[in-house]
Amino acid sequence: MINNLPVCRAHWQDIPHIVDLVVGPFVNSAIGAWLVPDEHRRRDILSAVVRVWTEHALLFGEAYLLRDHSAAAVWLHRYGPLSPPTAYGERLAVACGEYVDRFLHLDDVLHTHRPDGPHNHLAFFTVTEEPYRVRRASTLLATSNARMGQALLPTYTEVTTLADRDLYARHGYVPLEPFTLPGGTTTYPMWRTPGQRRARHRSSTPPAQPDQPTLNDLPIRLILDTAAILAFTEGSTAVHEAIAKVADEGGLFGLPVMCLAEAARSFADTDRLDLLANHPAAAVLTVDPLQWKTLAATHRAVGRLDTAGALFAAAGNHCRVLADQPGQ
Repeated sequence: MINNLPVCRAHWQDIPHIVDLVVGPFVNSAIGAWLVPDEHRRRDILSAVVRVWTEHALLFGEAYLLRDHSAAAVWLHRYGPLSPPTAYGERLAVACGEYVDRFLHLDDVLHTHRPDGPHNHLAFFTVTEEPYRVRRASTLLATSNARMGQALLPTYTEVTTLADRDLYARHGYVPLEPFTLPGGTTTYPMWRTPGQRRARHRSSTPPAQPDQPTLNDLPIRLILDTAAILAFTEGSTAVHEAIAKVADEGGLFGLPVMCLAEAARSFADTDRLDLLANHPAAAVLTVDPLQWKTLAATHRAVGRLDTAGALFAAAGNHCRVLADQPGQ
């Protein structure tokens, strides 16, 4: 049945499919025509800009597709302030040419009306015009809402038709005050509140008593050391794919607090560090004070406290350390 079409997480190789899906209806929209009045260049310019934001979402959010590539949902994790894509101004200027100010103005309008608190933002949601469109849209929206709901954070999006507003309302979204986009399109912001997210903080080693309650019982499958954390802030696709795989398999990835502190000391983008620490599959790991001698011995052996913390966490959780150099 159409309702049971499988939904899969999108990866880097899926970006061209997502861009084509999003740009299709965008080209013929009022806002698309306002952004790029030249209809001969419109598709190419819109495709370049959508690609920038889709790449950003795959690094600092999630994207989902129906397996037949007939629908796409692109989410941004706005757990805190979200930095723009790397070299955004330069990339936008190259892509848009003389229309760059129009895109920047649209960014400002959307930012003005976007909620300030932590939430997951459905930036793009599109379904091809073909039979069973509403069922396909409902399938993808319900599934991606459920994935986002694991973080127990509200979700937010904007729609521009009454039909889409009604679709989202059937999935638990509440319409907020409408506003007008440049070019005259009425936009309906939609907000869905599943509940409050619980912070996830755990020791690097399991509790001494097996029956002692913990904040969650999901296993830690991977530890990110300082280099991997820094690589994430710089947009490493390797780190993104690794943590996405852990989340898909129902596990967590661990962030030793010493590695987070060292990454922050190294002048990393602290907004992106916040996004990583608040990822729904992240566990910020502290050290059991009773294990300080073991930690000290590991420190003496490897020469760095943050590296010792990562190895200590990996040993305590019977998993491996992901090490990645920024920019590689």
